[in-house]
Formats: sequence, structure tokens, C-alpha cells
Amino acid sequence: MLPLHINMKGKAAVIAGGGKIAARRLKTVLAEGASATVISPEASEEMLGLINEHGIEWKKKKAEPGDFKNAFLIILATDDHEANKRLAASAAPEQLVNVASEAELGNVYVPKIINRGNITISVSTNGASPRHTIRLAGQIDDLIDDELVQEIDELFRKRRGLNP
Repeated sequence: MLPLHINMKGKAAVIAGGGKIAARRLKTVLAEGASATVISPEASEEMLGLINEHGIEWKKKKAEPGDFKNAFLIILATDDHEANKRLAASAAPEQLVNVASEAELGNVYVPKIINRGNITISVSTNGASPRHTIRLAGQIDDLIDDELVQEIDELFRKRRGLNP
């Protein structure tokens, strides 16, 4: 897999699923400025909170292939393996597809993202172990001190000609 950082501002992200993992993925795409839609017959309290807080479109039904036709990023986080498999297979070749429970069914992974100022680090175990990904990300995050963040932020401003 080629690690890339993709500008999601204004891009359509469609998430199938209403549970904990779907909510976590929704937070991630919202933080990056995506335009999100959630498709799920039910939603957890956390998901409902995000839907209401951010004015997210929620289609209260089971996802179907046609629901994803305009999606740039498809996130399949349902508890139905067969549905995830069928929906992933129906995606257009140019669409990015993440299957939360079986990463190999999609064409992208969603890494753990560390954001500190202008420092962005992606951590992934390529779907092998989310628990280890979180642990590794925590260890890496501990290495980034405030002084380094300030230094990088200052260099960013200088490179962009933002300093007086």
C-alpha cells in the first residue's frame, strides 16, 4: 500500500454503519472537511450525537450499491460481512473503499492519524492489528514535544511567506 495524505475537503464520504467503528470513521472524515452521509437502519448514541451536531444526512435503511454512486470515499462499517463484501465489490474502480472489519476487501486502509500543528503522521499495521496500531501511534505521539511542533509550525509559516 502506498501511504498518501488526501485532501478530503468537500469530498463525499458515504459511511454504511451506525455503530462505534462507523462513528470513529465519521469523526475522522469530518475532521478533514469531508461532506459525509451515513446509511444505517440504526445508530448508536455516539453516532446520533455526531449526526445531530454536524447536520449529517442519515439514511435510515440498509445500504445498497446505488447509495454510493457519488461517493469519493466509501466506508463500510456494518456488522454484516456479506453486505460489506457485496457493497465493496460494487464500487466503481475510481472510488476509494475502506472495509473496517476486513481491510483486504477494500482498496484503502484508514490509518491512525496523529495531528500536532503542521505535523501529520499516519500509523497502520495494514489491517493486521488495530490494537497495535493504537499502541504504536501513542508511542510515536509521545516523541513529539511542543517545542518541535512550534518549530515546524514556524517553518511552515516561513515557507508560505506568512511571517512579517
